[in-house]
Amino acid sequence: MTTLAVMPKPVEKPEKTRRRDRGDGGLFHVPGSKVWYTKVRGKKQSTGTRIKEEAKVILNARMGRAVLGIADPNELRKVCYEDGRARLIAVYQQEKRRSLKTLKKGTLTIDGLPYVDKFFGGRSVVDIKRDVLDKFVEQRQKDGASNAYINRNLALLHRMLTLLAEDHEGRLIVPKVPKLKEPPARQGFCEPEQFAKLFYELPERLRAFALFIYTTGCRTGEAKKLTWEQVDWKESVIRVSEEQTKNDTPRTIPLDATVVERLKKIPESRRIGVIFPVGCFRKAWQNACVRAGLGKLDKTGDNAKKNGRYGTYTGLTPHDFRRSAVRNMTKEGIGETLAMSVSGHKTAEVFRRYNIVTTRDKVAAVRRVSSSLVPVLRAKRARSAQ
Repeated sequence: MTTLAVMPKPVEKPEKTRRRDRGDGGLFHVPGSKVWYTKVRGKKQSTGTRIKEEAKVILNARMGRAVLGIADPNELRKVCYEDGRARLIAVYQQEKRRSLKTLKKGTLTIDGLPYVDKFFGGRSVVDIKRDVLDKFVEQRQKDGASNAYINRNLALLHRMLTLLAEDHEGRLIVPKVPKLKEPPARQGFCEPEQFAKLFYELPERLRAFALFIYTTGCRTGEAKKLTWEQVDWKESVIRVSEEQTKNDTPRTIPLDATVVERLKKIPESRRIGVIFPVGCFRKAWQNACVRAGLGKLDKTGDNAKKNGRYGTYTGLTPHDFRRSAVRNMTKEGIGETLAMSVSGHKTAEVFRRYNIVTTRDKVAAVRRVSSSLVPVLRAKRARSAQ
């Protein structure tokens, strides 16, 4: 009788534990601590809790951020407002912005930035959220700042946060910055009759300067920097370099015959430095406008303490001459491209905003249309009468 051998059952080998994929994490204890720790992509961090279920929630959140490439808020907490400020100043230096200023102590700043420094200084960028921005707006409004100026403050802060977000590869979430409603752009201008009245109220030293900016639309800041070496007497023009213009574009400004005549009266021995040494311009301008009926000075109540106890001025401003020049050139039929090359406007959109249409212009336009229509109506009536 043949005996069948019983074959032993094969021993099943235990399955190998699957290795965690990159981005998976785990919980563990550190010797001597009862708090749970997480390990995500090799990085160990404390959860701050002894309860495992709470630690799992924190672990899942950290794993999710690791997969999406979002930085842990605790990492970004080390990034503060001062880092953003330094980044913004560096960019302004690279771009050679003229709004960059140096204080007496040697600190670089930008117009409006000190107010942002005062409120946000020392804060972590992760704490700058919408509710904090709303508090900043509220504080600035209490200080008496206009909505337009507050918007400029917020624009600086937004640029800082955007630069930091780029540096951290988008892991920093930039909050939505509030946009306050601003009043419509100023539309002041000066008619030729008003200018003639103001011209003779101005001190003699300012008349050539006023005539120049009124006829050319040149920015007052640019006009104050012009030097005698830039005058081309043969062509009766001033050649402005790109360093002197707001939009970094060189241009040639033609001179009115009256301006040339006044400039030639100045002895050559005195033609040194700037062409228009306006000196103390603001008070002289405001006084002349008040005498010409184009401005008012309010010295009542709290206004008496403002402007160096000089009062609060409202009325015509030098920048209104720029709008007036654009409007006058357009009325005389000068093409938009040519007028822009004189005034220094870089875009047609801004140029058209300066080309203000008055009620008088509208009335004149309707009368021109009706003047061509009236003869036709009269002729029709005459034929009907026959």
